[in-house]
Amino acid sequence: MKAADWDLRKLQMSLEKNQPRPIYLLHGEELFLVDQAIQALKEKTLADGAADFNCDVVTAPETTPGQVRDIVETLPMMAERRLVIYRGIDTVKDDLWEQLLPVIESPISSTVLVLVTTKIDKRKKFFKRLAETGIFVDLKRPYENQIASWIEYIGFLEQLKLSPDAIVAIQQIVGTNLSEIQNEIRKVRQFLGPEANTAELADILKVVSKARVESVFSLTDAIGRRDRARALVCLANLLEHGQNEIGVVSLIYRQIRILSAIYEGKKAGLSGARLAEKVGVPEFFLKQYLDQVRMWDEPKFVSAIKALHQTDKALKSSPVASHIWLENFVVQVC
Repeated sequence: MKAADWDLRKLQMSLEKNQPRPIYLLHGEELFLVDQAIQALKEKTLADGAADFNCDVVTAPETTPGQVRDIVETLPMMAERRLVIYRGIDTVKDDLWEQLLPVIESPISSTVLVLVTTKIDKRKKFFKRLAETGIFVDLKRPYENQIASWIEYIGFLEQLKLSPDAIVAIQQIVGTNLSEIQNEIRKVRQFLGPEANTAELADILKVVSKARVESVFSLTDAIGRRDRARALVCLANLLEHGQNEIGVVSLIYRQIRILSAIYEGKKAGLSGARLAEKVGVPEFFLKQYLDQVRMWDEPKFVSAIKALHQTDKALKSSPVASHIWLENFVVQVC
């Protein structure tokens, strides 16, 4: 059967109702989603015990496809299936995949083989053959407008109900990297203790790194006020504190989108709580945004979004140092 690209939810739903398939290819840059997919496969495949003896996690290039084939062909011990997870397969040279083809073309029913990579080229011979027997699971980064739902879901996994203002703050401070979001929510969970089941905005601001909070709000405020010198300093501080470049683009995009929505809302006559609700930000932050939006007009918003898209594309494809593209964006927009 020819494989179709699934997402995480489709994989989870399939595993809830059916036995695992013999082969899966997990591809995507969002490590949280990869970990969730692997966890779902572990729980289903190793559900009947002896997990320690029947789960092999290996990485390329240290482990070759030929060695993986030997592991795949090994019978499970005191269980129905074994699970073999092969990470980093984007480093495997094309000619080495021939070693694994026998168990790809004729899958071993007692083994679930999971191949993990950040990206694939479906035009290559191996992936074309793999598509005939395996399931491809696409674990791409969520869109910016989906992050709030993921924050709520991660809170649920940590048995913590996050208030709407807390969700907005996490997205604004941490960005769109789900693994980083999970780390921060776990810190909040630990800070509140096992008895607590809700988290408010004040809890988030107490727990998330003070340096990071200040850097994020300083950068977005400087860009909002079109203060070039301050924005460049804040950008350097934020990158120094570990924020990745794609995350910075997401933070800036969200800031410009909010300012644009406030600009349009003001034109429509909205103010106060009604404006905050329409835009989707806590009223607590509204005055700060209103101060910034005075520096903007419609052509400036259009120009900034265009420059941001160009920066995002360059970060993902250009060999030039990523911080240079972000600095260039700040110079253009401010």
